[in-house]
Amino acid sequence: MEIKILMKNKYNHYYKDISYLDGIDIYRVLMLYGVTDPCIAHAIKKLLCAGQRGGKDMEQDIQEAIDALVRWQDMKQEDELV
Repeated sequence: MEIKILMKNKYNHYYKDISYLDGIDIYRVLMLYGVTDPCIAHAIKKLLCAGQRGGKDMEQDIQEAIDALVRWQDMKQEDELV
């Protein structure tokens, strides 16, 4: 219990109060953490559910997350040129 309190105090920004919710999905997680960029949101979704959705294996989901983050980097560089 004491370790949990220490970790919560040290990393408070990682903890969100969801006691008012019956359940939570990836879209609620993204909202709670203020993720608004579509590339980052897509990568997070892929990583949280890697290999669990049936059609794709973990390796493919992770590669798609990497691809989304590389696209985020590309877009950032494109915007810096303007």
